[in-house]
Amino acid sequence: MKRSIALLLCLLMLLFAFVGCSNEEKDEDLGAYIKMYLTDPVYNFDPAYAYDNESALRIVSLLYDNLFIINDDGKVEKSLVKSYKIDKKENTMLLKLRNDTSWSDGVAVTANDVVFAWQRILDSSKSFAAAVLLYDIKNARACKEGQVPSIDDVGVEALNESEIRITFEEDVDYDNFIRNLASYALVPLRSDILTRTTVEYDWAKSATAMVASGPFRLRTVSYEAEDAGIILERNAYYRRDFMKDKVDKSVRPYRLMIDYTMTDEDILNAYNNGEIFFIGDIPLSLRSKYTLEQWKKEMKAEVNDALSTHSYLFNENAIINNGGEGEKLFANKEVRNALSLAIDRTAIANTVVFAEAANGLVPNGVFDSTSKKDTFREKDSDGLVLSANLEAAQKKLTDAGIVASKYSFAISVSAYDDVHIKIAQEVQKAWSALGFKVTVNAIDVVDNKDTVVSTGAVISGVKDDIFMENLYAGKYEVAAIDYTALSVDAFSVLAPFAKGYTGSASVLPNSTDFNVAIHASGYNNTAYDDKIAAAYAEKDIKKRAVILHEAEELLMADMPIIPIVFNKSVTLKSKDLSKVDFSYYQTPILKDAKLRKYKDHIPEEENNK
Repeated sequence: MKRSIALLLCLLMLLFAFVGCSNEEKDEDLGAYIKMYLTDPVYNFDPAYAYDNESALRIVSLLYDNLFIINDDGKVEKSLVKSYKIDKKENTMLLKLRNDTSWSDGVAVTANDVVFAWQRILDSSKSFAAAVLLYDIKNARACKEGQVPSIDDVGVEALNESEIRITFEEDVDYDNFIRNLASYALVPLRSDILTRTTVEYDWAKSATAMVASGPFRLRTVSYEAEDAGIILERNAYYRRDFMKDKVDKSVRPYRLMIDYTMTDEDILNAYNNGEIFFIGDIPLSLRSKYTLEQWKKEMKAEVNDALSTHSYLFNENAIINNGGEGEKLFANKEVRNALSLAIDRTAIANTVVFAEAANGLVPNGVFDSTSKKDTFREKDSDGLVLSANLEAAQKKLTDAGIVASKYSFAISVSAYDDVHIKIAQEVQKAWSALGFKVTVNAIDVVDNKDTVVSTGAVISGVKDDIFMENLYAGKYEVAAIDYTALSVDAFSVLAPFAKGYTGSASVLPNSTDFNVAIHASGYNNTAYDDKIAAAYAEKDIKKRAVILHEAEELLMADMPIIPIVFNKSVTLKSKDLSKVDFSYYQTPILKDAKLRKYKDHIPEEENNK
């Protein structure tokens, strides 16, 4: 009997051991490692600034969960919001958040995170163009202008951990407000995270400093030549009970691996050889291999509008060298228009391949009213002349008394963006043909020297994007930017050029004085301000659209910013990769991505652990 019991116990122990081994093996099988080339290098993952950089927007969309999303069909869907209720009598909206999701460090995403993020945007001492998206909220605009005693006077409050009550100004288009909340610029943020570094925005540059609320977290980022790349790893707390649910309940892939060590040719070869499975941004040197139609038909590339206009922004306050004391050359409207007329937009679009000559500032895809079936550009097919007219440009300069050969200035462009540099070289040729002495100032990133608050240690492995920092500080003469729509509403594109709608800081540093800010470029036109104010006051969406078309026409007559091309989103997806979707902004949705025979593609060093 004793022998039988002992034998039975041994068998049970072996059984438990086998089960344990089986479970351990199952736990180690975390999911697919998907190699891809998703974007150019990204140096700042702050969602409030992502709309200044298309590459950053693609990554940010994977790291943060926003309240609503706009799907590829242009329809609004709930995301972090579980439900909402509108009280038209009280002019309020109650948002209720999901209770099954957390930040990547396990801390619950709460209503307070939403309130904090929005208060940051509306802070009168900070500059965020996205502030205009919140101006329907009671006291929001007044707060941005420094005209309320406290930011707590803004009509947004957390009632508890999961509920947010929004009180509006009078006559609000609730549906349009909800569409605005699909902007990644308005995602929740944690106050404790933003204070980890001595410089506020440094928290968003380091994988160790930031946390994520979306399906993926930033595991590592390296800018060193030998191992440059980004690794995004499954957020184990995203829409999942950490103690009960399977590890891949809400996010199928384990890691997204973005390699920056490859040359452009290496990227395409690796894709064709089945070594990488998704290309989210085809490098410039590869684009001329095929026409746009060939990319679509032969390479099966998916091509869509990127809701972004590559543009040149003038600094009207810049003192331009004229061989003497210098002058504010770009404060002259005729000069700006002459420079616009000199650009052959069609030729540049053909050079870039994945672009369309821009006949206005509002990009393709932005709504004219409430649907993707009714877009702003389709209602305004004329607009700017797309070919160069050097004769008309020279006449404008002559009539304005401008001798181009006296002036020298630079086009500032980010050194890490080959497309932007190529466009800058083409524009440089066009403006030089008018007689101006034009240089291209390609600005590279530098090592960050800021420190962590708690330790005083320098943050290692972090870069500062000097081009973007100069842009925000007004340290440029002409800046090459991708002007991306903050929302699908044309108002969000046009309003920031109007006084009172810029989102710029209105309270001067170390002062209690405030001023209603004009656009950071120095552009200031009362007629344009009035037109935007009229559009803001008009709540009939179709009547407002008419006013916004008139506003763009005014803006393009003044030309404080030159639209050059409408950007296209072009992606390649391997036949081995499925269940990849896109938002209306053409940001990739990869949480359900499925890689065929994924175990064959787990890196060797991971298998050897």
